[in-house]
Amino acid sequence: MEETELKRIVDANDWLWTKWWPALQALSPEQAQQEVGGSFPSVLATTAHMVGAEAVWLERLLGNPAASFPSNPGNMQSLFERWQQLAASRQAWLSNADPEAPITYNFTGGTATNRVSEIVLHFTSHTHFHRGQLASQFRLLGLQPPSAHWIGFFRL
Repeated sequence: MEETELKRIVDANDWLWTKWWPALQALSPEQAQQEVGGSFPSVLATTAHMVGAEAVWLERLLGNPAASFPSNPGNMQSLFERWQQLAASRQAWLSNADPEAPITYNFTGGTATNRVSEIVLHFTSHTHFHRGQLASQFRLLGLQPPSAHWIGFFRL
């Protein structure tokens, strides 16, 4: 995978987030925290997991192998602000990233090593997986989720 391909994948991930943030921020605190089921009980918990995972993977890419999830998810606005910071940091890092560089990090009591390109594919597909869960959670709340799809970014 070339550096430009890697950047396009991250750009697509970030583009999808920008399509979702207005809907996420429009939720009342009650809607965001209402338990509707899924891997995580609420839209807020699912979003916190998604942002937290992207933050952990960025820390690992930046050389912090012991990165861990933030302990306090906060509210939707604080998650949005955290995501904006991590997206900007990730874009800055990406400008000099070597897709084939090995990254070693702590994982489940040991260490693991993956190439940068593999990590990028993982965190973007992880986020996309949970974005599908957010869509279901929105529907369970009686709301219409954003209609934004991965391929939409790549259409010419």
